[in-house]
Amino acid sequence: MESPVWGTELFMSLPWSIFLNSYTTAFFDMDDGHRLAQGHPGAAIIPAALCTAHYLDSSGKAFLEAVVIGYEIAVRSALLMREMGGPRKGSGAWVVPGVTAAVSRLMNLNTEKILSAMGMAEFMALQAPQDRSASFPSLTKEGLPWGAYTGFMAAFLASHGMSGMRPYLADSLLLNDLTERYEIEHVYFKQYACCRWAHPAIDGLRKMFEELGHRENEIDQVSIRTFEKALLDQRIPGNTVEAVYSIPFDVASYLVHGKLGPREVSGDALKDPRIRSLYDRIHLIADPELTKQFPAKCLQQIEVTFKTGEHYESGVLSAKGDPACPLSGD
Repeated sequence: MESPVWGTELFMSLPWSIFLNSYTTAFFDMDDGHRLAQGHPGAAIIPAALCTAHYLDSSGKAFLEAVVIGYEIAVRSALLMREMGGPRKGSGAWVVPGVTAAVSRLMNLNTEKILSAMGMAEFMALQAPQDRSASFPSLTKEGLPWGAYTGFMAAFLASHGMSGMRPYLADSLLLNDLTERYEIEHVYFKQYACCRWAHPAIDGLRKMFEELGHRENEIDQVSIRTFEKALLDQRIPGNTVEAVYSIPFDVASYLVHGKLGPREVSGDALKDPRIRSLYDRIHLIADPELTKQFPAKCLQQIEVTFKTGEHYESGVLSAKGDPACPLSGD
């Protein structure tokens, strides 16, 4: 039995369908995220759990339980990896134990096999250096597809009797509140196809459009006060992956189109002269006070100067969709 690749007529082996479904889920950067984990659990855990549940003919209840478990283990693994030092690991590293936990649940593994699976997951977790990969965007992005694939394989190997080391997480204080605090309740959701680090600024521009109308032809300069890590590589992007990480490009594209979905970060948008013109007039400024509050908070402030001499200032904003600033039910 093979597993479907979503949006296509392709069927592949289960681990490779997980890989490709995770890849397409993460590609436009519209996946959910977690502030303290500093990354994206859903793009690996949900495809892995959904593909595995489909393959095993699991119930909807079993699938949902696996997703919740995967989020709890992934987020705590992110915090554990940070405690242990070394380069800051991207999502592709810490989702591995989360995926393994979700798949192990669906496979109904016993305690001994789950511990082996989790040990292998930690052992095989990717390096996925987050800051480096964000500064030099590539098709590997944050390694989420490999994280999903690797997490599945750890559970699969354990289910067939392969042993693994005792996982670090099993002896960590980070599990003490496992049944009291649910990290899946603390994720954020996105309205735009770009890195979360651009979202507060775009929300500020959205507010400006509501108050002043859509007047991108009249804009002279845009200044964005932000936290230091948001000052990524700011070259004009040549492809979609570079575009979703380029805050000046994302802001310029939103100013031109009034929205920022997949079409606005790919294809003709990458060569649009209106976007290129605005790009050169968008400036990022590191603010020490906003930097102090990152990563617990992702805050920005925009200031727009018009050619008419008008001036617009947003005030400090958190992105809509954060737990403290939730989207509506609609």
